[in-house]
Amino acid sequence: FFLALSPSFLYYSRFYREDIFISFFTLLALVCAVKYAEAFDKDRRRVSLLNLHFIAGYSIERIFYLALGGIAISSMAALKENAYITMALIALFLVLFFIRERYLKSLKDRMKRPDKEFIILIAEGVFLIVVVLVVFSLFYTGNIFDIGGMKTTVEKAISAWYEMHRIQRLGGPYFFYLGIIALYELPVLVFGILGMFYYGFSDRKKGKLLIVLLLYWVAVDIMYLIADNYAFAGRFLPTSYLQSSIIIFLPLLLMGIVGVLYIRNHFFAFLIYWGLTNFFVYSYVQEKVQWLVLNPLLPLAIISAAYLGELLPRLKIKSRAGTFTIIFLIASGLFFVHSSIQLNFINYATAAEPMIQAGQPPQKFSEFITKIYEISSQYSNQSTRIQVTDENLEVMLLWYSRHYPNVEWKVSMDAKFNAPLIVVHDSDGNETEADIMQRNLGSDYIRLNSARMSWYWFRPSDLTPEFILWRKMDRPPNNERRFALFYKPVMK
Repeated sequence: FFLALSPSFLYYSRFYREDIFISFFTLLALVCAVKYAEAFDKDRRRVSLLNLHFIAGYSIERIFYLALGGIAISSMAALKENAYITMALIALFLVLFFIRERYLKSLKDRMKRPDKEFIILIAEGVFLIVVVLVVFSLFYTGNIFDIGGMKTTVEKAISAWYEMHRIQRLGGPYFFYLGIIALYELPVLVFGILGMFYYGFSDRKKGKLLIVLLLYWVAVDIMYLIADNYAFAGRFLPTSYLQSSIIIFLPLLLMGIVGVLYIRNHFFAFLIYWGLTNFFVYSYVQEKVQWLVLNPLLPLAIISAAYLGELLPRLKIKSRAGTFTIIFLIASGLFFVHSSIQLNFINYATAAEPMIQAGQPPQKFSEFITKIYEISSQYSNQSTRIQVTDENLEVMLLWYSRHYPNVEWKVSMDAKFNAPLIVVHDSDGNETEADIMQRNLGSDYIRLNSARMSWYWFRPSDLTPEFILWRKMDRPPNNERRFALFYKPVMK
């Protein structure tokens, strides 16, 4: 329910970004890890059905899930650079898990006197690494095992993300993803947090933890007040040299790490760690875009669903707590569905939706795309030349032009324009680039103006009941951008 009707997952399942596929392969890798652990446990206990699934005491299922999990991991890495964040968090979890289970202490002894189980584990680890590297190499280089190509790929991916973070290309406040989840995924947020406390801490520890968190955040608030009002004293406080997301959300990171070491249920220890560390990392990275919310949202949705699955059967409806829980669940669930319908079927091109980075009337843009297809069919179809001067349109047009190999991006206005299709930036000025282009091209070309692409920088004052329910804004967008298409039809 939380995945199928999720406003975020439903919207980005139809979006051109790769993040919905990242979520799929992440979930697939998790399922493979769980199934592998189950098969490993069966082998340890030597349980089988007529020994059909075992060859010399070894379950073939383990190889299957290792291979499928390796393919999922390499597919993530081939899709988008933020997969490296996921893999780094998984690696850290494994290190913490080995420390918890004291595997590192027994590793030396087992290496000196390796038994059959240890040799198989080493072989499985090598097999998983080979699968990941081979599939990754095939995706990026076309070769089975191109070490140099893979090294270059990883370096470029990490450096690209670091550079976007450094220049704060699309920076935002530390609560960027928290605000989106609260607005669109309220029951997931509330029951996900309750689920983390339920699975992660005993009743006595929950109260102490809440007190510690409150005291910490009060202390942080005092530090910010001092920094704002007393500049000299503020220079010596962490608030002057550390990013807000680190200072404010540091306890969440520590809770995730400590949870791996102490939470008894391994599965929920991982989910809590995964959710908290994901949220911390993406709140820190200064490349804040709406589609990245899927990364911290996925583990939160799983935890909230699992918690509700245990809570509802034993809930005493006649009690005050039970009545309040049911009322809140129904109300937040209806708001959850309402938000999904509004976003995905009514306001899917509206700039007032915070989930949408920039809105544009779909009919006008559809007319623009249709005209490109129409004119290209009169020339060389998908081989038709297209010249684009507006550098900000590259991301917007990449998907629609993916089958057009002859697109020339970021063409200077001083260049020679003779392509059948030319896309130029337009504005409200007296002499725009589109006006200059129209004058230079002459009467052979016809001009088609696009609709404005607009977006908001939201303020706390925008949070009115009309906005929360219907996305009604009482002010115009902060920014607007539009472009013009010049096309040269074939005269018959």
